[in-house]
Amino acid sequence: MLKIRIAWKRRKMHITAARYGLTDEKTVICSQELDVLLNKYQHSKKGVFIQSYRSTMK
Repeated sequence: MLKIRIAWKRRKMHITAARYGLTDEKTVICSQELDVLLNKYQHSKKGVFIQSYRSTMK
């Protein structure tokens, strides 16, 4: 589900940037929203890695 939201937000950002420019407030806000989603995804992947690493240490 998170991957779908990331893909949708990335597409929206590209469209917004093409329409309004890279430095427009709409594009910047969309980019920041995408950053939040990417950070959530990265954090969730990091948690999975740590859990699997810990299970091998037992």
